[in-house]
Amino acid sequence: MRICIIGKFPPIQGGVSARTYWTAHGLAKRGHEVHVVTNAKEARPPFRTHMRRQDWVRCQAKYDSSGSVTVHWTDPVDNSQFYIPLASAFVSKLVGTAARVHAEHSFDVIYSHYLEPYGVAGHLIAEIAGVPHVVRLAGSDAGRLWRHPQLEALYDHVLRSAAVVIATGVVAGRAIKHGVRAERIVSVGGIDLPEDLFRPEGPVLDLAALRSEVELDDPDLRQEFWGSFAGDVPYLGVYGKLGETKGSFALLAAMQRLKQSGLKVGLVAMGHGWPALEAKFRARAEELGIADRVLQIPFLPHWRVPEFLRSCLAVCCLEQDFPIIFHAPAIAREVLTCGSCLIGSTEVIRKLPDYEHLPSGYGCVAIEDVQDVDALSARLAEIVRDPTPIASVAARGRAFAQATHMDAAAPDRLEQVLIAAARRRALPKRLRSGGEGTVTAEDPRFPITQLAACELGVSIQKDGRPIDLAAAQAVLAAVESREREGHTDTGAIATAIRLEIAIAEAEESRPEDSGGDGDQLFRFHAERWAIADDDLGALIPVRDPQLRILTSDVARLVDPQGEPDQKAGPRIRHIVAFAQVAGERREPLFVSEEIARILELCDGRRTAAEVAAEAGPRRGRIERRLQQIEGLFVTGLLWLRDRSLQQAETERQA
Repeated sequence: MRICIIGKFPPIQGGVSARTYWTAHGLAKRGHEVHVVTNAKEARPPFRTHMRRQDWVRCQAKYDSSGSVTVHWTDPVDNSQFYIPLASAFVSKLVGTAARVHAEHSFDVIYSHYLEPYGVAGHLIAEIAGVPHVVRLAGSDAGRLWRHPQLEALYDHVLRSAAVVIATGVVAGRAIKHGVRAERIVSVGGIDLPEDLFRPEGPVLDLAALRSEVELDDPDLRQEFWGSFAGDVPYLGVYGKLGETKGSFALLAAMQRLKQSGLKVGLVAMGHGWPALEAKFRARAEELGIADRVLQIPFLPHWRVPEFLRSCLAVCCLEQDFPIIFHAPAIAREVLTCGSCLIGSTEVIRKLPDYEHLPSGYGCVAIEDVQDVDALSARLAEIVRDPTPIASVAARGRAFAQATHMDAAAPDRLEQVLIAAARRRALPKRLRSGGEGTVTAEDPRFPITQLAACELGVSIQKDGRPIDLAAAQAVLAAVESREREGHTDTGAIATAIRLEIAIAEAEESRPEDSGGDGDQLFRFHAERWAIADDDLGALIPVRDPQLRILTSDVARLVDPQGEPDQKAGPRIRHIVAFAQVAGERREPLFVSEEIARILELCDGRRTAAEVAAEAGPRRGRIERRLQQIEGLFVTGLLWLRDRSLQQAETERQA
């Protein structure tokens, strides 16, 4: 298939540019002929990346699969393009370039990413070429540009005219409200970071060598170097666009505190902003007296970002109160996947899939309020003074990122969408995102009870409300009545309903006082900022105060027609249920007797080593028990405290 991609591309800085690059090469590896039409060479500092000769070569490629990437660049503005008022005619040049290429290499489909100017250009070339247009929205185009009164009507037309719109969540919902048919809206996921690049091993950025590269080969970017920090002591890193909502200025204030405390640490920022913001950032660093601790460097192409990450002591991602709520920066995932220690705002970390399994002090460092400079600087100081746990935290963060890669199939999904669009076929239902949000009257806590009520004809909730605990108990009474009448097929059903009711009762029980706000990110409480590899045994594991352990004989569920095995005895299973907090429900879990025993022992009076010894006294099992305790902590069933803080908590409760 011959695909035309119109979008951002290196040397444009940012996540959309990186995604377009990896998308183009991912499709080419699958055997497609990809033509990228871009205005990327027109990007100017500070949002242009520093490109070496080998970086330019890397933009295009031919693959063994017979696939290829060819890039067609628009020319920067010169006298031949002069008109009043002068501006680069991006849309016209993109469309004209794409039309010329289409005349030579007939396209099967047009794919654009980001509405301005690429979505508009994609719409026009699709009209000229008579081929389908697949348009993808990002963050700021959907959340800001699309709402501009002078742009909205055009963008609505582009989206309504497209064969496919790639969007999710509130963006998909807005597209439907603006006339896009739901069956044309799909979700394909993000990008899977190339782990041959984003890994702990590999080249480390040499700041002095980078400065020499820029001085010799890229003089336009010389002004992107600023600050006199030489990189001769460990340094924290930050990258991406500067801004108040990015935590840039709070980080400068925290760096002043670190310097005043006598800590030898620097800050390297691969970050820039519009001229006024850039000047404000530098002036603030000068005002705080930390220009000797700060170094700004030019943006680097995405494939060189790991070099920067490996060079840092830890990497900050402090976005907070960002105006586009659904904006999900890829920086946190990049830091984690590369095996670097992430210092992130809770806003950013909570946008990661399954973030509950990445507690602060274990796989990352979470900052609750970035603008609280006292708290931010105190946490950074702890890390600088005690760097020993950094490697452990970084390794656990990488393991989390690898385990939660939800985008591994994203290139396949996008390929399926492009093929379906090119062939003018209906989109696969599994990819559609426009039809989400179907309302059901069933309570997810009572699926078997609901089925039993329908099967037996038991009348429940005549007003159409979802089945509740009282209704479930009424269904159980009806099932038990049939059982007493001699119906032998109801035993397993009754057992299952009793289990659903027991879980619901546990969930509706009064939540216990946790001694905090119950935030799943902050389950580690200790004097030390993080858990090092050899710290676990001395820490005190405490059951989640909302946790309830239930037991059930599931023999009749497993084999309802069979006779009880007198020798084996009842098949007891343990279920962990959770009291609801603020209406939030957590799914119950089946656990083994061994795990149930460990949870019972984690009552705040024993260290992890003592729990492991009591749960399995044989020496060979103690290490395994400690691993199980660690796993229960990561899963969210346990909290960890050191002895001093646990003692204080016990006294508070007394």
